[in-house]
Amino acid sequence: MKILYHYCSNNSFHLIIGSRKIRLSSLSLSNDTMEGKLVAARLVEMAKDDGLDKLRTQMLERFVFNLEDMVDGLGFCLSETGDLLSQWRAYADDATGFSIGFSKNYLEKLEKNYLDKQQPAFTLKKVEYKINNQKELIRPTYTKIKEFIEEGALDFLEKPTILSVPGKEAAKEKNKNREEAFIKLSETIFPLFTKLFLLKATAFKAEREWRLLSYFGKKIDEKCSFRALKDRIVPYKEFKLLNPEDSIVRVILGSKNKTPDYVIKSLLNQNGFTSAKILPSKVPYR
Repeated sequence: MKILYHYCSNNSFHLIIGSRKIRLSSLSLSNDTMEGKLVAARLVEMAKDDGLDKLRTQMLERFVFNLEDMVDGLGFCLSETGDLLSQWRAYADDATGFSIGFSKNYLEKLEKNYLDKQQPAFTLKKVEYKINNQKELIRPTYTKIKEFIEEGALDFLEKPTILSVPGKEAAKEKNKNREEAFIKLSETIFPLFTKLFLLKATAFKAEREWRLLSYFGKKIDEKCSFRALKDRIVPYKEFKLLNPEDSIVRVILGSKNKTPDYVIKSLLNQNGFTSAKILPSKVPYR
């Protein structure tokens, strides 16, 4: 059975178990300053590799920047590794918290359940860290973008000069073709928002991260919940864990967590999480 682990504090563990809900929180307000920004970087690298001139490369980059300004990713972060020192330090209150092992199969079924009911939903996706793999992930979109650029999509944005203006009818036809290419380019770039929060810097590769991923429109009055941290307000969406007995299969205590097993077992059982095996961390960290 594939297990994906969510590292968290005691407070977050208690909240998840007691409410039988998970929160997908803003990723752009997380500890990674490059969250949501690597798609633009990879597109620019591919454009430069293809010899696209500086002006059009900058225009393409601006398109993706505009996309970043429109949407924030909301995520519930998981790892393929359930007992990793760096994770304990960063996400589980310096190993005083928990690592919650969710069944991957359960999360996939939960994803489908929400999608089938056409309710606010999420997708389960694996994060990509290798630069070449990141480029391959967005290459099909880039190939289409390149085609529309070659058709003059970005030329439509340039200011005409005396030397560049052909005859009236020819200019009209040329501008029409450019406008059509521009519209196609815009329609092609927009779906890239689903890739914005799937790329992370190589420095984070040890996390081996998966995400439950949803989105929050920055410039529309979208319904969302909010929570207050010490230095920021964070938007989130909450999802009920249906059939909780199938969801959590393992609970690992951080090496500094002093909660007795019988307390954890009682908390889990009272809230329907009856399949979880409780284990101590094997990381010798105090």
